[in-house]
Amino acid sequence: MKRLTCQEVLDQLSDYLDEDARAELVQEVDGHLHECRHCQVEVDTLRRTILIYRHDERVELPASLSDKLKGALEQAYRSGKGGSGSVDV
Repeated sequence: MKRLTCQEVLDQLSDYLDEDARAELVQEVDGHLHECRHCQVEVDTLRRTILIYRHDERVELPASLSDKLKGALEQAYRSGKGGSGSVDV
């Protein structure tokens, strides 16, 4: 079995999470995930994001998290990393 690097796992995540993923890829990524906690977290986060998106319900963020997110986005925009203007979350 081929040993994948973290970057190779991240590059192939969408294929890996596809229900029709080829067995060889799933086996290779699963082998890497068994040994790499960082990639386990990345895959788990993406899986949860996909589930939330598919569920198609509006998810309300706690006010404190929403405020932090707005602040971070506005700071990023002001610093030139995302354009200009404010962000509604």
